[in-house]
Amino acid sequence: MSENKSIMKNVLYKIMLNVFNIIVPIIIGPYAYRIMGPTLIGRVSYAESIYTYFLIFASFGIYTYGIREVSRIRDDKEKVSKLFTSLFTISFIANISTVIVYLIFIFVKFRGTVLFPILLIYSVNLFLYVFYVEWLCEANENYNFIAIKTMVIRLIYIVLLLTLVKTKDDLLIYVSLNTLLFLLNYIVSFIYVKRRVKFNFKNLEIKRHIKPLLIIVVMSNASILFGQLDKVMLGTYTNEAMVGYYSTSQLITSIVNSLLLSIIYVTIPRLSHVIANETDAAYESLLEKICRNYFAFLFPCAVGLFSLANEIILLYGGKSFAPAISVLRIFSLFLIVSGIEFIFTNQVFYVKRQERKAVKIILGGGLLNIILKFILVHFKILNPHTAIITTTISYTCLITAEYIFTKKVLKVKFNMFKFDNIKYFFISLLFIPTVYVIKLVIHRTILVAIVSVIACAALYSIILYIIKDPVLMEILVRFKIVKAEK
Repeated sequence: MSENKSIMKNVLYKIMLNVFNIIVPIIIGPYAYRIMGPTLIGRVSYAESIYTYFLIFASFGIYTYGIREVSRIRDDKEKVSKLFTSLFTISFIANISTVIVYLIFIFVKFRGTVLFPILLIYSVNLFLYVFYVEWLCEANENYNFIAIKTMVIRLIYIVLLLTLVKTKDDLLIYVSLNTLLFLLNYIVSFIYVKRRVKFNFKNLEIKRHIKPLLIIVVMSNASILFGQLDKVMLGTYTNEAMVGYYSTSQLITSIVNSLLLSIIYVTIPRLSHVIANETDAAYESLLEKICRNYFAFLFPCAVGLFSLANEIILLYGGKSFAPAISVLRIFSLFLIVSGIEFIFTNQVFYVKRQERKAVKIILGGGLLNIILKFILVHFKILNPHTAIITTTISYTCLITAEYIFTKKVLKVKFNMFKFDNIKYFFISLLFIPTVYVIKLVIHRTILVAIVSVIACAALYSIILYIIKDPVLMEILVRFKIVKAEK
């Protein structure tokens, strides 16, 4: 792995990857959502939330753990081969065991219900996950391969979806196409990796990896105690339409979040390498830069999502999803707190191998969320709005505890909330009156969205340029729009 691969280059490849990973919901998601409607979309989301609980154990934390561990030894081919073989063996055992338990569960609990065929299709997804070895590509920062592969496969998916899904009767075809997407994605990556890394079953190390993997299973899957819990609770105690409103808002937020987290994911290998080979000061300096870059995009995206929630929902799902507009506005606030939490979990606790501490704090936040949900159920006020409000409150408590622990116990000299970082939020607040004025002049939904995005992006960029913001100036220099200052 050559050292001249910059973080910026990897971010661009990762953004390209995520754009195509989410090109379906952005471009043709409205097509599927308008055909299926809130109830069927809610049914699929409810089934998916059940499947996700099992996926946690099938994946067994291999993805996150593999990226970190391979990043530390990626220049030693023999060690990489042994580690890859050990982790693949663990993944295979965990996967097969989980698939068996999953099949027993759905046959006992859901056989004969409308959810059963969907859950049965998802069992194939669960099995296919054993071939998901893309973590090895990411650890070696091979984002060019991942991006190109994803583009081709997503285009195939789009063509098949537009060709085969026409009415609500095509629900199972819609779900099955997602399975085909997983199949192509996993198998192509597996073949690519196996051509470069061979299995080496001599002196397998299984036991050594189990304990840290179990910790990462909890740490990397906080969503089971938050977003996934919300959908399960809504599906159990309300109805499928409510799940549909919640999951639509969650999906739109995740589209934005996927792009934003590109900045975080691609820096995990680099941070792990810095910690292993350089000083604490070098790590803290890189962490400060990553946080500033992330906030420069996180805050405008969140405020923009809040300002254009009405237009986004109507364009994405149509008038039948109108109750999700206010839910999306609350999700825009959740986007901020979940993004901040992601930095603590992955850039601080994880790269510093403090997973045990992170697990305890995350479990505390998750327990609080569970308690709040059952309070909502008890008082019969559980709905998509109260569900995401209580989840946002739980996340806020979680990041407060993580921040205190980072400063007081880990002694990381890292001031996340200094003005240089938070200023992006205050600048972004100008989007709200800007969009309001645009809506007074323009009344067509799609034009409001387009003009607002352009106007807000221009306003944000101009202000950053005037104050000579380092994030914007670095981008301008890198693309040779302006010359670097001597």
